[in-house]
Amino acid sequence: MSETQNPIGVIGDTHAHLGWTLGCIDAAAKAGVRTLISVGDFGLDFPGPQRGRLEKKVNQVLLERNMRLVISPGNHDNWETIEKLPVDKNGTSTFHTNIRILPRGGRTVVEGLIVGGLGGAYSIDQKHRSAGRDWWPDEAPTQQEADKLVAGGPVDVLITHDVPLSISMKSDLNLPSDVVAMANRTRLLLDRVIHELKPPNVFSGHWHRRLISELKLEDGSITRIDVLANELSIEGNAVLVWPGSSPLRIETMSVTTR
Repeated sequence: MSETQNPIGVIGDTHAHLGWTLGCIDAAAKAGVRTLISVGDFGLDFPGPQRGRLEKKVNQVLLERNMRLVISPGNHDNWETIEKLPVDKNGTSTFHTNIRILPRGGRTVVEGLIVGGLGGAYSIDQKHRSAGRDWWPDEAPTQQEADKLVAGGPVDVLITHDVPLSISMKSDLNLPSDVVAMANRTRLLLDRVIHELKPPNVFSGHWHRRLISELKLEDGSITRIDVLANELSIEGNAVLVWPGSSPLRIETMSVTTR
């Protein structure tokens, strides 16, 4: 792969913050990005009086910049809508002309890199949410989706929402043990997938902090894990990923809100 290809932009949780999302597009366009990837919690298609406004404006700006956004959904995205979208030949689903969805267990090609998706997570606050309004029962990835991803063969990049259990992540919340156990089911599943699939690079979000870590696998290979912070983190929410041979060149993409 040529190092002269356009970089890919990868962004962490944005939680329907329109100004910040547009700021991510601005920064990515300035860097020459043609495809921006979201690790989820974009705030996709939340019901309410403003439903559709976020996606319509983001799509309009993407069209103006000749860019596309690929979302690997998180737990705070509308899974009821997502699961009804047909998957196209390129491995993604169309939400808007320039907004695509990477299904769990699916894969697509971005700037010559094979990108796999295993999004979603367990919402630790789901008892305070309402099903179909701001929480969806199908929010977490399944073993079947994980098996499909692994069966598809190697990927260059894996996009998850949660972080594998092997990576130490400390919550500032005092959570009940049963909630932690439920959340860790997804994290353990991601661990298993990484050890089977052996992706050189994984990009995650969910924990609202920036972290870089490495997992050494049984065959001696290394998987780099980039956990991205949430919206309004100027130096932590987004990175530029340069296609090429592994290890990939990854740089901070500084973002300011519109």
